[in-house]
Amino acid sequence: MPRPFEGVFGNTCELRLLEFLLPLEGMEFNVTELSEEVGVSRVTAGRVVKKFVAWGILNASNRKIPRYSINPSSPIIRAIESMNNALISRIIAEEKEEEEGGKNEKQAIDMLIKKHKATLDLLAK
Repeated sequence: MPRPFEGVFGNTCELRLLEFLLPLEGMEFNVTELSEEVGVSRVTAGRVVKKFVAWGILNASNRKIPRYSINPSSPIIRAIESMNNALISRIIAEEKEEEEGGKNEKQAIDMLIKKHKATLDLLAK
């Protein structure tokens, strides 16, 4: 399945981090782990993580090496999750529509073949 945010909003470090962390509520990661998971430099991930903590999007642990997790009580996260679910529903509906369109096309072709076979059978008599 395509990545919901990327398909609509592009491909930024912020979006990559959100897409990675949203389904992993309760799991903690350090900046290095996050940077590796989303494919950006540690410096870039650190900059975004710092911004997300300031906005209340991420929780930070008080360890020697801080670990970060999505903040499920953040109104921003709740809104993003709602939008993410709507995007996923739209993607699934489009995929289902394409799949059904393919089935309908195959059924139409099968009908045409049967119709023409019947015509050919009549001509052969």
